[in-house]
Amino acid sequence: MDLWAGYYPLLLAQELGYFKAAGLEVEVSIPENTRRLLSDFSAGRYDGVCVSMGDMVTLTRSAPAISMVLASDESAGADVLLGRAPPASAAALKGKRIGTSLTGFGELLVLRFLARFGLSFDDVKLVNADASEVLAMLEKGELDFGHTWEPYVSQAKAKGYAAIFSSADTPGLIIDGLIFHRSVIEARTDALRLLLASWFRALAWWNSYPAEGDQRLLALLKGKTSDVSRRGIRLLGLADNRAKFRPGDTDASAFHVVDQFVEHFVGRGYLVRRPKALDLIDPRLLP
Repeated sequence: MDLWAGYYPLLLAQELGYFKAAGLEVEVSIPENTRRLLSDFSAGRYDGVCVSMGDMVTLTRSAPAISMVLASDESAGADVLLGRAPPASAAALKGKRIGTSLTGFGELLVLRFLARFGLSFDDVKLVNADASEVLAMLEKGELDFGHTWEPYVSQAKAKGYAAIFSSADTPGLIIDGLIFHRSVIEARTDALRLLLASWFRALAWWNSYPAEGDQRLLALLKGKTSDVSRRGIRLLGLADNRAKFRPGDTDASAFHVVDQFVEHFVGRGYLVRRPKALDLIDPRLLP
């Protein structure tokens, strides 16, 4: 998993003993590099990963048999395009260097930003940048604008950078969740149902005791981050998951969001085979 508050119920379920009580042993890794995390998952080094729905779509190039079984959260302002100041016009934005993880979900966020100015990717210079690298690249003058997320956003704002666009401007577009290889889903269905139930139990506990939860997480993540804030992140409970995992024709439906990313990545030439939303979303394990 990445450093992202939407995924922290996984850590709390382990810390509070919910996995142990369910008879589960869960090993959690936080490599702090999304590209490596995705590569290792594709290679079978992880049974599951917590990543965005957009990244799940491009993952199908190397790992076609995967499914999201739980929607952890919706980014509602925590994914941010940073810069020193907002561009004053389309002319001022043309030719600028914009960093995001190429082939990742951030591409569509950047495209929605450019559309506000009537621009496309052809009008700017896209630069490949992992979220953890964006601040350093901005500081070195390698980027004019960069997409990243918390806790890196707060670190950048402390250095004078501003949010010029965010996932609050694209409600429902950025959904994150827990994804497994389908071979694992079929082989360990009962265990995964218990894992999801433990996740939702931990989320309910965190919602009831936010201050204590934050303190426990800070201790668990010491040396990795000093910020476990949920600002800009809407954590999704069981009822939210059932609603998200219904077919629909707006970004309120996870199926519609998958289709939006498929269309984008096919148009960009990243995907030859079109994965089906019905294959990539599996609500059967929800408790």
